Amino acid sequence: MTDVFSEKLAAWRDYTETPWARIRYGVVEEVLRRQCEHLGEQIRVLDVGGGDGMDALPLALAGHDVTIVDPSAEWLEEVTRRAATAGTNVATIRGGLDDLPVGEWDLVMCHFVLRYRSGADGDVAALASRVRPGGRLSIMDVNPDGRVLRELLNGGPAAALAELQAERAKVETFQTDARKVSVDAIASQAAEAGMAPLGVYGNRIANDLLIDNTAKHDPAFFEDLLALEVELCDREPFNRVGFAWQLILQR
Repeated sequence: MTDVFSEKLAAWRDYTETPWARIRYGVVEEVLRRQCEHLGEQIRVLDVGGGDGMDALPLALAGHDVTIVDPSAEWLEEVTRRAATAGTNVATIRGGLDDLPVGEWDLVMCHFVLRYRSGADGDVAALASRVRPGGRLSIMDVNPDGRVLRELLNGGPAAALAELQAERAKVETFQTDARKVSVDAIASQAAEAGMAPLGVYGNRIANDLLIDNTAKHDPAFFEDLLALEVELCDREPFNRVGFAWQLILQR
């Protein structure tokens, strides 16, 4: 999978400039900011599969000690470049879930990684083992239920039914497919690893219900949309129907 990601880095750069990507990162930034408030003024952060650092850079800019682990040298070069441009720095380690660095961190993140793994129960346990007692774990992935609603809006009931019944999910940006990962399955594995759930946050809830993207490029409309997304992200039932889910757990 590493070569697939490296080859599509340019396409990913284009994606991160879109309003819907900025919504995605804006909500995650707010969710992680709330977690850091409970963890300390200067914490240690481990971002597993952190890629270009878009989720971790706001934490580094806030003064936290950030380490990013990723198997792709090209993506690690990208995060180093982005950090320098932003006026901060992060530590990088080339590796993945199978060779995590030794130690414990205040906050461990693993976003949009498990869908590319086999589904072995050991992945969540490995992440949990790197969280210090009282620390937090953030796991995030695409929401299979949200994909069905998006297909209904964009392609109609036949497309939604096909998405519902499909064993795997298409990944357009990387021109590949991935395993479907439910938040409840990951929460169950995390509980077995000694992690207690603190909350489920939805991402791109309102955005993906607005299939006409034109207005999203207007700055005022975008700010209203982002404000709405932040308000909806931790409210039932809205947090269950977005493009992605983010599960926060505590050890």
